[in-house]
Amino acid sequence: MPHANNFDQPTQSTRTTNIKLSSSRETRQLHILYNKIQNQCIESNFSTSIKHLLDSKNNPRITRIVSLGLGSLTKSTDQSRRIKQLAILLAIAERMRKSQPSLEIYAQDPSFSKIDEAFLQTLDVHILSTSSATELGEAAQYIDENTLVYSPFLTLEAYELFFSTGKFNFFIGDDFDALRVKWPKHSSGWKEAESISRRYVQNFRKRVIRDEAGFWGVEDKPFPMAMYYKTSHRYESQQPKAKL
Repeated sequence: MPHANNFDQPTQSTRTTNIKLSSSRETRQLHILYNKIQNQCIESNFSTSIKHLLDSKNNPRITRIVSLGLGSLTKSTDQSRRIKQLAILLAIAERMRKSQPSLEIYAQDPSFSKIDEAFLQTLDVHILSTSSATELGEAAQYIDENTLVYSPFLTLEAYELFFSTGKFNFFIGDDFDALRVKWPKHSSGWKEAESISRRYVQNFRKRVIRDEAGFWGVEDKPFPMAMYYKTSHRYESQQPKAKL
């Protein structure tokens, strides 16, 4: 005679079904939140600022965008900002696809959960992997002179790694002038940020991404963003340097 508690144990099939249902439910919830924030982004001055920046010069031919440091969209206390960062990424991609329809999008972050990855894949974002926030991982194989690197937040160690590749001409991410002053002067963090800025960032031209209408809200202000790009005789802008 079977023990009564045998009937209380879910089978492997039942457990798998429950996981799939839970994952599907969380993915739907992410879509609802993303669609709401995406609409806010489209209607904001922040989106307009990015559009003007992308349209204001003859950029190098971009065939892919690699996002680093997007963060988990589910396991986070600042989920809203993470979703905003995703909305900005896809707004950039949509704008660039007007001139490059075959543009591909990749995202890498060691904190991605399976649900994050499944959700991003529904948005045609390809997933790259890395074992640590201080390693460049698979992204190293996808970053070249035709790549736009989107880095809304990275560790200084990761910045050091991807800048040292020297392969890319264009990135959108942390405003390094603001990033440097987050640490007390002459602290180890300040020295590392200052070193990266002097060795790498100063070789790029910079334009600040501004938001006057509040899409990048008060809680997001500690994370200001900017666009950086290199110029050459092939695609140097005829526009005067300016901040928008």
